[in-house]
Amino acid sequence: MNQQIANQLQQGFQLLQNERLLDAQQVFEDILKVDPLNEHGLNLLGVVFIQLQQADQAILMLEKALTVNNQDTQTYNNLGLAYKELYQFKKAQEAFNSSLTLNPEQAQTLNNLGNVLAAQDQHKLAALSFDEALKLDANYPECLSNFAQSLKELGNLDIALKAIDQANHLVPNNSYFLNVRGEIQLAKVDYENARQTFEKSITIDNYMPACINLSTALKQLGHYVKAKECLQAAIKQEPNNSEAHNHLGVLQEQLGDFDAAATSFRMALKHTPNHASSFYQLAKLKHQMLTLTEVEKIAELLADNATPSIFRASLLFALGVYYDKEKQYTLAIKNYANAQRIKAEKCPYNANLTEQYRVLMETVMPAVSGDVCMAQVHPIFIIGMPRSGTSLAEQILASHSQVFGAGELSYINDLLKKAEQITNSPYPHCLTKLSQVQLTELGGQYKRRMLETFGEHAYFTDKNPLNYNFVGFIKAILPDAKFVYCQRDAADNCLSIFKLPFDDSQGYAHDLNALGHYYREHERLMALWTGLYNEDIITLIYEAVVDNQPKETARLLDCLGLDYEQATERFYQTHRIVMTPSAEQVRQPIYKTSINSWQKYGDAVQPLLQALKQYR
Repeated sequence: MNQQIANQLQQGFQLLQNERLLDAQQVFEDILKVDPLNEHGLNLLGVVFIQLQQADQAILMLEKALTVNNQDTQTYNNLGLAYKELYQFKKAQEAFNSSLTLNPEQAQTLNNLGNVLAAQDQHKLAALSFDEALKLDANYPECLSNFAQSLKELGNLDIALKAIDQANHLVPNNSYFLNVRGEIQLAKVDYENARQTFEKSITIDNYMPACINLSTALKQLGHYVKAKECLQAAIKQEPNNSEAHNHLGVLQEQLGDFDAAATSFRMALKHTPNHASSFYQLAKLKHQMLTLTEVEKIAELLADNATPSIFRASLLFALGVYYDKEKQYTLAIKNYANAQRIKAEKCPYNANLTEQYRVLMETVMPAVSGDVCMAQVHPIFIIGMPRSGTSLAEQILASHSQVFGAGELSYINDLLKKAEQITNSPYPHCLTKLSQVQLTELGGQYKRRMLETFGEHAYFTDKNPLNYNFVGFIKAILPDAKFVYCQRDAADNCLSIFKLPFDDSQGYAHDLNALGHYYREHERLMALWTGLYNEDIITLIYEAVVDNQPKETARLLDCLGLDYEQATERFYQTHRIVMTPSAEQVRQPIYKTSINSWQKYGDAVQPLLQALKQYR
């Protein structure tokens, strides 16, 4: 290489370092006019194009550089970054792996590989990549933050918190790292500390994601007006922020303002036309219909190979709802099935684990405490399969003057983790090692948390349907607990789940055969609990409520020791936030269209019907 080109490369590199990108581009292009195959000029020009957000041009330069020298680790790394910018994650992954094959000890490239894996929801592999990077450089703050986020997605929240705390220690007062910390606290259901963390992030530089996340923490703490004001302030600051509009729409829907919710979702789509979540949220509003233009846009996004799978699922669910409303049921179920197939690939259902858990519950039973703590507070747990009428049951009860509907809580899961920590034993074996005093104290923690969060009420409902798995534990720590067990026709119940984008981790929800198996296993487990605690479990059959709601409500209230109130017949007029997919349904009078609704989908539901029969 002649000295003049060497000097030009140095000059261009300095300009690149100083972010004078267009000047750097001119220098590197001048070099390539003289020496078209100068690998350093090609590589650095590729970097310039990446920073100018011209990833297509970057790829042309970098791939040309590799034809000159296919042994350069940095060129492969830069190529991976260019493909990542275009959401071509597989190609990005290949490029990073090529770089690491040449030199495995590259913390930055390992971090880049982890980011690409995380973008594909492959968080286990991503976490391994971040971990390898941190072995090379333990004080790599960005990698610690990325590691924390993948650990959060995997449910390893305590380790995630340690990782992000180390990043915050290395770079104090970093709004991004603080926001990640707050998100982990949200996942830990530590809403008050999450609120404080987001507020600290905002005070640094008014970081917008922290503003949006703060609204979630406020909502979970019951400060709905403040949550709404927080989002409105964010939108005033950034009118084109689609996430803020989408979050506001979700909150408006949960508060029962459905027209305003539709407007917010469409504002999100105006500013980000590929905002998949807003398409789905808009589609599922009962009195809204996607326009033909919106449907065409969804089809266009689905036809684009660059659309990530996590977005594709939301778009397919949106189409499923659209075709349901159009009464094109064959197309509707086809789109639901395609959406669930994406989720099932990530989290396949494990039938053996479900069966093993039920058998374990039959053999490992906790002792029931004889002590009732805080006897003036009466917890009511609404349990059963999701979509079995649990939201309706809570809305009816919350319409009673003595009952506070606390919504879908994770308090029992939190106490299970504490039981594991106290006994140093995994669940459920930890349950047999708790003393009577410890059981009573755990029950006291539950009730105190209810009172601290929601105020003084005599009766609380905790509507987490999957708490049916933990009835034995709940009775052990809260011997005065009552349960409302919601049941619904098996086929209707399972199909209703299948039509919704349940969390990826709920593997049973993503396959019709799996749903049939899981439903029957849930029946067996509930038979165990009903046999043990028959007097405290009230079965509420959805079809019976639909047929005669006042009669079933009177029976329910009588079993709970409550007087009948006329307001429970007008449950749909009760003003409260509902943070479940049933937010709109429970604000309407009883309707019968959901009964035997599975029949309209024809042969497509045969795998479900066969599974329900097979596993009966």
